[in-house]
Amino acid sequence: MSGTAKSVPEDIQSLEEHARSIVRDTYRDQFDPVKNAHDKMHQAEYERLLDLRDEAEKGVAHAQANVRDAERILAMTANAGSKPEINTWLAAAFIVAITVTVAPTLHDFLFFTVPDQMLAWFGSSICAAFIASMLTFAILSGRRTKWTWAGVVAGIVVGLGLGALRLSSAQGPAEVLFAVGLTILEVSAVLLLEWLASGLRTREAEWQVIKLAEDKATAARDAELANLTRRQEQLQEVCDAIDRKIAYVEDRAHRCVHLPELEAVAIKAVLDGYNAGINENLGRLRGANGRPL
Repeated sequence: MSGTAKSVPEDIQSLEEHARSIVRDTYRDQFDPVKNAHDKMHQAEYERLLDLRDEAEKGVAHAQANVRDAERILAMTANAGSKPEINTWLAAAFIVAITVTVAPTLHDFLFFTVPDQMLAWFGSSICAAFIASMLTFAILSGRRTKWTWAGVVAGIVVGLGLGALRLSSAQGPAEVLFAVGLTILEVSAVLLLEWLASGLRTREAEWQVIKLAEDKATAARDAELANLTRRQEQLQEVCDAIDRKIAYVEDRAHRCVHLPELEAVAIKAVLDGYNAGINENLGRLRGANGRPL
């Protein structure tokens, strides 16, 4: 605002034209799809969105029903739990037992040339533990149907071979019985291992059937949840588009007030501000603000 203390016709005319320009930019015709082709397009799009919303709502309801059914099926499906495994301590016990029977034979036939007895027993024990571990894990880990008995056959063959070595150097009935006893102990350990492994394989087969059914039910539930989420997002997008259409029509309704009335209100507001500025300038000139002229 300049420092003028009286109304200037040129300023008033300029302000009135500016107010009219703003009103014309703000004014919009009333929404009328019958007379206005552009509004008719908006109306057609709005009706299409309403139809899409109805379809989307039906899709969401159907997806929710599918999720409930999938969750019910999953709840009725047996829980497979963790995969059956052999007890670690039991496997270690078999390794120790077989090691105890094999180590003396290896000591007498392979490490007898080692002068240090501690070193000889250490070497034979390590080799025996290796053989025991190999047999134990081969029997417990074998899963191929055609080769299920490969581990137990190998264990029996190893036991018989070690028994033959013992008998070859046995002197007297006592040593023969000792050799036969160790061989029987080794073969018995191998057979017992196979019995445990067969039970483990049976439990694993049963577990796999239950696990497969559980995984299938879980995958079906997850797929239905994903479908429900996708349909809910589609419904939300359609609802947002409908809200934008409604907001557009409401905005048009607010802007369709009669143009002369809008111009009169705008001009009055501008002139009131202009006159208030003039009065403020007059007050300053007359010292109304407490400052001397």
